[in-house]
Amino acid sequence: MTSFRPLGIFWAVILASLAIGGTWLQILGPAAQMSSQPARAGSQPTRPALPKARPASVPPSAALPAPMLPLNTAAIPDPDPALLEPSGYLPDRMLPRIAGTGHAAALYAAAFDPAERHPRVALVLDGAGLDRQLTEQAIRTLPSAIDLAFSAYALPADAAALAQAARRGGRECLVSIPMEPTGYPMIEEGNRELLVGSTQAQNDQNLDWALSSVAGCVGATGGSDGLNGGRFAESTQAFAEMLATVERRGLLYLDARPDASAPLATAPGRSRPRVVDVIVDRASPPEQPADAQAIDRNLAELEQDAVRRGAAIGLAGPPRPVLLDRIAVWAHGLAARGVVLAPLTAIPPPRPAIQETPP
Repeated sequence: MTSFRPLGIFWAVILASLAIGGTWLQILGPAAQMSSQPARAGSQPTRPALPKARPASVPPSAALPAPMLPLNTAAIPDPDPALLEPSGYLPDRMLPRIAGTGHAAALYAAAFDPAERHPRVALVLDGAGLDRQLTEQAIRTLPSAIDLAFSAYALPADAAALAQAARRGGRECLVSIPMEPTGYPMIEEGNRELLVGSTQAQNDQNLDWALSSVAGCVGATGGSDGLNGGRFAESTQAFAEMLATVERRGLLYLDARPDASAPLATAPGRSRPRVVDVIVDRASPPEQPADAQAIDRNLAELEQDAVRRGAAIGLAGPPRPVLLDRIAVWAHGLAARGVVLAPLTAIPPPRPAIQETPP
């Protein structure tokens, strides 16, 4: 009689395997669905769309890290000995001059396309050179269209090396002239400041000292280490004489007082100073350092001024980590908003409000 025991064992094993397999399928869940399209060689996974640029009226997020921005213009020449001469007051120091080979405002200007028709915004960072590490950070992380204004009180060796690095990256340099600020003598600009009560000779000597502190600059500014020389700039005669000296030495001048009217009253035929529109790191109250939100608001205002009028100039400084970070983030999105970051020399001087007539 034939035995059915081996056959029973066989089917028992089969049924047990099916039961175990079904249990594991329940545990693991359904298999991942595969694309019906064959993969192409070198294809990349789909990436989410980048967010649109924020409008200028909305400050960028304070949490957004500052990007590393490359230098973007051709190198500016090193100081030309033909455009330097000894100071009559300080024979060991060299001053810029106009010569047959040209003048500083032209030779040391950054490259910029004159056919550019987008709104232009310039930004000058004053107080450069006082903190070497922060100045190096500004040179390394900010677009080269942002100018540096070097403090006349910076160590000469540091200022020379930093200015050279800035120019070789295509960045314009200015020198800051320490001038008597509003609130003097409670607030002062050091022992080399130009003062309303000083003699003309003393002010001329201090001006020579400031203008000779850094070579290879396109111009000078009253924006010095966070101050703007307001009281001296209000002294019409002394300020006009200083402007005449700056121009005679082939330099442009940037008035650090927003909406200043005094520098527009220059003599007929003389080039008109450029005027700051927005102080980027101005806080409320002004005695407090501006935080990231205040800096963002001021940068948005500067950008809006450029869009409304075609060009605008901002001033910031001295360098601080938060200031450098916010400027870098703001500058990174300008092109997407249709605004061009330009060096100071690419911003035309203001037109006179009234017709000037010779005396």
